[in-house]
Amino acid sequence: MRMLTKAWSMGLIVTLGAGTFRCLALDAPAQLRVTSIPEGAAVTCDGILRDQTPVVLDNLSGGPHLIQADLAGHLPARRTVTLSPGQKAALELRLEPEKGLVLIHSAPSEAEILIDGANRGRTPLLITDLPLGRYRVRASSVGYLSQEVDLLVENRAPRRVLLSLTSDSANLTVQSTPPGAAVTVNGLSKGVTPCIIERLPSGDNRVALTLAEYLAYQDTVKLRAGEDHTVQVTLQPLPATLSVVCTPAGAKVFVDERLRGQSPLTLDAIPPGTYTLKVELEGHESQTRVVEVKRRDTRVEEFTLVRKVGMLEVIAEQPGLSVLVDGVERGAFPAGTDKPTDPLRIEVGVGEHTVELRKKGYTSLEKRIAIVQGEVVRLREILKRNFVADTVVRLKSGETVSGVAGRRFPDGDIEVETRPGIFRTIKGKDVESVDKAPAAGN
Repeated sequence: MRMLTKAWSMGLIVTLGAGTFRCLALDAPAQLRVTSIPEGAAVTCDGILRDQTPVVLDNLSGGPHLIQADLAGHLPARRTVTLSPGQKAALELRLEPEKGLVLIHSAPSEAEILIDGANRGRTPLLITDLPLGRYRVRASSVGYLSQEVDLLVENRAPRRVLLSLTSDSANLTVQSTPPGAAVTVNGLSKGVTPCIIERLPSGDNRVALTLAEYLAYQDTVKLRAGEDHTVQVTLQPLPATLSVVCTPAGAKVFVDERLRGQSPLTLDAIPPGTYTLKVELEGHESQTRVVEVKRRDTRVEEFTLVRKVGMLEVIAEQPGLSVLVDGVERGAFPAGTDKPTDPLRIEVGVGEHTVELRKKGYTSLEKRIAIVQGEVVRLREILKRNFVADTVVRLKSGETVSGVAGRRFPDGDIEVETRPGIFRTIKGKDVESVDKAPAAGN
């Protein structure tokens, strides 16, 4: 009896004779082998993390146990397993992939949706069977450029995707000043300005505008798909011709303060409008005039310029006098006469000038004068004589007479100025020779 009790407590099975007597210990551990599809799931038993599948759970007590398998990207799998003491059992858990919820909208709607190349329908579209992961979504619609985006489904949380499609053509708004111009695009009539032209192809488009009494306009407009482009044109009136003639010629011609050339000047293809003309010529008064040029007009503007001069009047006290203004000889009085001569009148430009009076044998005289337009400046000066002996007359008597040679008379007599204002007449029959006086310093 003592031996049976000890055997029972050790969980032994005793077989006696023809009958079998089993004695099972109530605390014998059970064993459970857990596998999953797919493998690698984390296994918890009764809330305690054990290991990844495949895994053998040892030392389990008899009775029910809650087994759960978790794997990223999959829904959890749970099962309650009831084990008998000492039992060895196996459990396979199938984990279903976790699916995302995606709602796809598009502008415009009814766009065809492809996910990783597979057609899934038209927008608005609800997709409930996408496993977690990354996808390429493509939306397309007639008349629009296709659009592709990347989609990442990370969990069961709903995702909303909005795709805005761009038109595969462009819209063009054409405006003009003045309005009412006929519009053609690529040679096709599109109405009159202002107008909106829809669904033009992308790329270069030739736009032309025409309006009576205005120059035609033409340009190439580069359009991009989906673009709303505006062309604003200011039409230019048909040009006119403006000619400027001046007396005297050669004046500078300014149009609205811009130098355009010298007269006579013709400006072709000038736009109609109001212009300010100014002509300038050195020594003359400038003139300014406002003119209005009309479309297709041929206009001639004539200017008579007034010289900006005054008068210099020189009164001669000595014959043979030369007059220079700013170094340029402007006139001379006749020599060899003792009669009074008329004053010398010289036109001189307005401003300050240097007047020089010259005569051989006299000291030159310079005067600074100011000329005022329309006024007369009178100048009366007497030059000082330079007495320099230039002649030596030798007489047969041996006498020598030096002085400035004067007149020679027909009978051979010679007049010599021996001192300033003192003249001596030498008889020709008494003259031995007439020579030039040596230069000063020789």
